[in-house]
Amino acid sequence: MSEYQGETNLVIHCTQLDDPSLSQKERKRIVMEWCDFLKSNPTQFTELTFGTRMPQELFDAVCHQENLTRLNIKWGVYKDISAIANLQKLNLLHIGSGAGVESIVPITQLKNLVGLSVENFRKIPDYSPLSSMKGLESLSIEGDGLGPQYIQLDSLEFLKDLSQLRFFRLLTARLKSKDYTPVLALRNVEHLSLRSERNVKKIYEELVALPKLKWGLLKERPENYQKK
Repeated sequence: MSEYQGETNLVIHCTQLDDPSLSQKERKRIVMEWCDFLKSNPTQFTELTFGTRMPQELFDAVCHQENLTRLNIKWGVYKDISAIANLQKLNLLHIGSGAGVESIVPITQLKNLVGLSVENFRKIPDYSPLSSMKGLESLSIEGDGLGPQYIQLDSLEFLKDLSQLRFFRLLTARLKSKDYTPVLALRNVEHLSLRSERNVKKIYEELVALPKLKWGLLKERPENYQKK
C-alpha cells in the first residue's frame, strides 16, 4: 500500500506480484493489508479495478466500499458473492472468470445497476433471476474466450422481461433450449452480439431488423451469419 496516495478511483494489483524477492508470507501480508484497509475505510473509493487474481477474502473486503459506483474484477477464486449486495450505489459491475460462483441472486439486489458483465460463470445455467432487474441497460454473458471454454445456459426466456436492454452480448456460450427467439423481445437494443451458430442464423433476418439495432457482431459481421 506504500504507493497509495488517497485516490478514490484506483487500479489495484496486490496479488500475482512480479517481485521474486517476496516470500509467500510477505505476499499474504500485502493482500491482508488491502483487505484491512478496504474494511476499515468503507467510504474511500468510488471506482475500483482489480487486474490480478482475487481471492475470496479480498472480494468480501471490497464489498465494504459503500460508495462504489464501478467495480471491475478481472478474475478470481470466489464462490460466494453474496456480499456484493452491500454495494447499493453500483452502476457498473464486471466480474471476470467466476468459474466458482454458485449464485447470481445477490447481483439482483443491486437496484442502481445499469451495466452488468459476467464471464465464465460455469456453475450458473439459470439466469432467470436477472429478469427482475428493470434498470439494467447493458448485459454481457460470456464464457472464457481465450480457451475457449463454453458456458451452458438453460434458456434465454429471462430476456422477455428485460426489454429495456440497449446492449446485449452472449458469446462463448451454448444454449440448452437452442431457442434464441427471446432476443427478439429486445426492442430497445442498440448493440447485439451473438455466437454465429445455426439457431441464430435461422432468425438472423428478424434479429437484424430489430428497430433500434446499430452495432454489434450481427451488424458488423453479417457474413458470419449467412446460412451454408
